[in-house]
Amino acid sequence: MSNLILDIKNLSISANNNSLVCNSDFSVRFGEVVGLFGESGSGKSVFSLFLLGLLNKAVFSCSADQAFVFRKNKNHFFNLLTEKKSDWNNFRRDFISLVFQDPATSLNPVLTCGQQLGEVFYLLKKPNLKKKCLLLLKEVGINNPEKVFNSFPHELSGGQKQRVVIAIALASEPALLVADEPTTSLDPSVQKEVLDLILSLKKSRDLSVILISHNLELINFYSDRVVVFKDRGFIENKINKPVDHIAYLNNILNKIRTKKNDNSFSLKKLNLTNSIVFKNLNLFDLKNVSLSYGFGKKKFTALKNINLKINGGDCLGVVGGSGSGKTSLGRILCGIEQSHSGDFFYDASKFSLVNSAQMVYQDPFLSFNPKYTVGDSVNEIIKLYKTNISVKNLFKFVSLDTKLINRFPHELSGGQKQRVSIARVLASNPKIIVFDESISALDIETQFSILKLIFFINKKLSITVVFISHDINSVYFLCDKIIVLKKGFIIDSFKTKNLFSSNRKKYTKLLISDSNFRKNV
Repeated sequence: MSNLILDIKNLSISANNNSLVCNSDFSVRFGEVVGLFGESGSGKSVFSLFLLGLLNKAVFSCSADQAFVFRKNKNHFFNLLTEKKSDWNNFRRDFISLVFQDPATSLNPVLTCGQQLGEVFYLLKKPNLKKKCLLLLKEVGINNPEKVFNSFPHELSGGQKQRVVIAIALASEPALLVADEPTTSLDPSVQKEVLDLILSLKKSRDLSVILISHNLELINFYSDRVVVFKDRGFIENKINKPVDHIAYLNNILNKIRTKKNDNSFSLKKLNLTNSIVFKNLNLFDLKNVSLSYGFGKKKFTALKNINLKINGGDCLGVVGGSGSGKTSLGRILCGIEQSHSGDFFYDASKFSLVNSAQMVYQDPFLSFNPKYTVGDSVNEIIKLYKTNISVKNLFKFVSLDTKLINRFPHELSGGQKQRVSIARVLASNPKIIVFDESISALDIETQFSILKLIFFINKKLSITVVFISHDINSVYFLCDKIIVLKKGFIIDSFKTKNLFSSNRKKYTKLLISDSNFRKNV
């Protein structure tokens, strides 16, 4: 027992008479990084909330033979099944911290990062708040602590925001850090930086870490031990050998390839105007397009001299790191961003850009009105564009149970919400769909199933697809052509089959390396 910081025996968690975790054991040793792997909806995040006592007791029921946390050289320190609120407050203040999945929603948008970090030190009644904040920001790898201290979250990159979240988590000097999908929304190079930082902090601060992720490659690389969450329980990899992620991915692909393709039920029933008339015709032509935000010293150039042609029926992949201009390009193509310079040509006599170009966003939860059912959200678009398409048929096309029509967004899984997002853009009868990091927050199996749906939309409906991603694996799986963006420039452009050509730019090769490329899957 003396080497354990966390020891849970026979844990069960249920909600509304549904079992989420069943008779499971879980433990963490002092100074250990335990990787907790599982697909979306498997209960990983529920388990992390249990560890911090954040489950709503009116909804969730928890039981265990024991669920103890220990301090070094001491006996039982805290019982995770305690009911006392004051005990929980002390435990969360002194011993455990949680790093959430999405830094954008973890931080308060109307407070500076310094105010939010300083709030922790204030509550802990520690003097010299600003000095401590700046030192901690420097410790988590922020190059300009003073600037970040005075910045609002929206002024920072994804990687910087996640470093601020980690700094807030470390401010109370915890012994146990729970990192719940800490890199899901980040590009591969930034993922590596953040995870290297967590490992470095683990050593310097003598932390124990529970690293939760649906990325098996990541879990294998950064964890001392892997625990798989499957069938409502933990299956420990006791011999500490990496879980075979290639076999896992191949198993997923085989399941998806052999699964009956329900979305081919009847294209005629959708009542969509076929985009075949635009196939191979020049749809968009961008010449020397540039885009900047802000003024004076705060001016930021997102895109520089972009020259790009997109034909009807194309499936174009746009890859690059954070801040490379991928989303800005997508917004221009959809007509959302019109303050650019240069020329943007399309045939206005054949289609309206506002009506015909649609975008599927990264976070489906934020793109839905939480007060509307998902069926109402789709029906709203049908009425707006007068497309006379059935909501039920759209749900069937994207392989969703029609019983979900009357559900609210928070009642659906991430994959289900993203399928509803796709159904909603199809409701406008588009000619082009821009997918902006639309699968990055999903588990591997759900990613592949969504990619299969996008492929079907592109090939069977002849709808032009622009697929924006920091994951070159997904782009290779889906797209016919690829452009690579770096600091607002297109630095590489090629057909997908030439991805591994010796002519590829150095940065493209770096993206391939950072992505742990799955060519052998």
